[in-house]
Amino acid sequence: MTKFEKIRKLKPHLLSISPKTSFGKIFRKIKKSKDIEIVWVKKATYSQMAAVLTSRLIGKKFLWIQNFANPPVPNLITRFLLTQTDRIIVISKKDASRLKTFGIEKSKIRLESKS
Repeated sequence: MTKFEKIRKLKPHLLSISPKTSFGKIFRKIKKSKDIEIVWVKKATYSQMAAVLTSRLIGKKFLWIQNFANPPVPNLITRFLLTQTDRIIVISKKDASRLKTFGIEKSKIRLESKS
């Protein structure tokens, strides 16, 4: 059972964002939904992270989970977007340590188990 399936069982009000979803579509989905508790960005791009952050700025309350196969290039915008995330799930310890060098709090980073 994957992490996504485990979370889906615990919280039925989960919005899962696939890698090819656009900024506008994500923003509309979050804005129109009344019962979203968790937003899971499976494979993040700048526009997806910006859509989720914009939704938070207009007052939507939800837990933001970010998944990375490999963290993005560290620049000002990326660091800002990543610091706004509630949880970041990474595959390897190397990626976790790389995120820590970006200035991300250790408590936000979770290592995905292999099982």
